Amino acid sequence: MKRSIVTTFTSCFLINLGALIALVSLLNINLFDFKTTWVILTVSAMLTLLYIVFFWIQYDEQKKGLTQDIEKILNNETPDYEQLQALAKRQEEMSSELQTLSVAKNAEQEAIIESERIRISRELHDSVSQELFAATMILSSVVDNPSLTTKQITSQTTLTLKILHEAQDEMRALLLHLRPSELADKSLTEGLNMLVDELQAKISAKISASVAEIKADKNIENNIFRMTQELLSNTLRHAKAQHIDISFSQTVGTLVLIVKDDGVGFDTTIEKTASQGLKNIKERTLSLGGTVEWQSAPGSGTTVKIMIPKIK
Repeated sequence: MKRSIVTTFTSCFLINLGALIALVSLLNINLFDFKTTWVILTVSAMLTLLYIVFFWIQYDEQKKGLTQDIEKILNNETPDYEQLQALAKRQEEMSSELQTLSVAKNAEQEAIIESERIRISRELHDSVSQELFAATMILSSVVDNPSLTTKQITSQTTLTLKILHEAQDEMRALLLHLRPSELADKSLTEGLNMLVDELQAKISAKISASVAEIKADKNIENNIFRMTQELLSNTLRHAKAQHIDISFSQTVGTLVLIVKDDGVGFDTTIEKTASQGLKNIKERTLSLGGTVEWQSAPGSGTTVKIMIPKIK
């Protein structure tokens, strides 16, 4: 700041000095006279000082005006400077657009959450609660009938344990839906391996995973992670599988996710046999420009193959 003032003063002084020398020369006054030289220097200095004081006052006023206008813009008020009014208007339009998008996004998220709540509540009622009710009725019949033989009690107890195990697997599958659907600060490889490890510790089925170290767009990674959750949940709930194989790899520019099980399978020619989970997976895959294939038949297990282009 000090250097700027000195430079400005020096420039103005030299300009004024040059102008006065030229004027004195035109008037045929002796420039080398001491008094003349002193007067020229003094007048140049005084004019320069007046110019600087004047322009400094103007600069300070403009600076205060701009500062006030910036405060007005930050407070969503209309500034005085015409050049800044367009900026303020654009800021207001952008704020309005952001708020509109935020409302739409929040409404969409709330609708998705509400839909998931309804679906999980319905599935809890249709599967887990019915299985628990059946187990309760069987145990009640054993308790209330003391004439049952040891073989009959063993048979009823075994059936009850089977139903409870199925209810437990069903509950774990539903809880899998409640896990975070995004990877947060984890890579896709870390997230998939952690998902498999946590699930393997809780279920009796054997899970084999081959997950390559692949990095992709975060949106793609989150969708692949969510689809893997969905596929595992469907397998736990419907397949009654003993082995589940998961493979994630990359071929040229395509990401490939394969989930295979040796469960009961289903008839792919019947539309209603496709679960809502598989329909969700198809929609997610299509939204990423990919394709999904599933092969299954009653008693032959199920294989789901998802292929998503990896755009550079």
